[in-house]
Amino acid sequence: MTVASGNPELEIIIVNYRTPHLVVDCLTSLQQERSDVNFRVIVVENGSGDDSRQIIHEAIVETGWTDWISILNSDANLGFAGGNNYGLSRTKDSKFVLLLNSDTIVQRGCLRRCLDVMNANPSIGALSCKLLNRDRTIQNAARRFPHPFRITLSQLGFPRRWPGMFAWANLQHPGWDRNTESRSVEWIGGAFLMIPRTVLNTVGFLDEDFFFYGEDVEFCHRVHRAGYLCWYEASVSTVHLGAGSSDDTRLPRGQRNKHRTRARYLKQQKLYGRWASIWVWTVDAIMDALRSTRDLVFRPDSNKRPATRIQNRTD
Repeated sequence: MTVASGNPELEIIIVNYRTPHLVVDCLTSLQQERSDVNFRVIVVENGSGDDSRQIIHEAIVETGWTDWISILNSDANLGFAGGNNYGLSRTKDSKFVLLLNSDTIVQRGCLRRCLDVMNANPSIGALSCKLLNRDRTIQNAARRFPHPFRITLSQLGFPRRWPGMFAWANLQHPGWDRNTESRSVEWIGGAFLMIPRTVLNTVGFLDEDFFFYGEDVEFCHRVHRAGYLCWYEASVSTVHLGAGSSDDTRLPRGQRNKHRTRARYLKQQKLYGRWASIWVWTVDAIMDALRSTRDLVFRPDSNKRPATRIQNRTD
């Protein structure tokens, strides 16, 4: 049985960039949710420049999904924020929207539970469910904001060396069970991001100054500033395969690291001001210089030197 048609309760935005088969798998997982939730899906074909649109369109027609899925074409790659905003601009009167990565498989009952939680708690401005890796281990979809003081202490190793005293500065936000505990958190990842339309009307769409990485942190910061909560819901899950649009075949590693590094300092500027961006850049430069000096002194064999750290930072 499928929920009756009419104005959908939920509109889902899926941005495709050269991941058509992943999109089809994601849509297949959504099909089973239609018995519980009245929703429609907008697939944004984000300037892939390949046969993505044809593959997705043929799958939609062959499976009879044309009544609840539409494809929106962009001639250029608008980035993650821009692609999602392009889809959001075409949403209508649904009470909620969901930004959903193309490399996700929504587990049974996930949408209904998340909507019920948000309907029961109007103070929630953004919600993510439990995200699982391919092997069903848990991803960290809920972390702390990267305040420059926290970053400085983390760079100095304080949370790692003295976790009892400096756990509050650990950006990964350890110390609670993401498998069982639903709770308010500082920010949640953008792979599964459910938002009430009233919140979008208040805080706006994603910030397109972020092309790739960082837009979810900045958006959640605006949600908090507007007086809403960001919520992690552990009772239901979605598999997030990861790197769907950003593996080496779609986005070269050099470009990926460039986007990640730019987002690191742009987040500081957006959240805390230009001084914070300069401060974090200075701390990074000093720490990288100290590590390089240490490596030259204690690891003369260049083959043993670690790769540049900036590409591995998650804050």
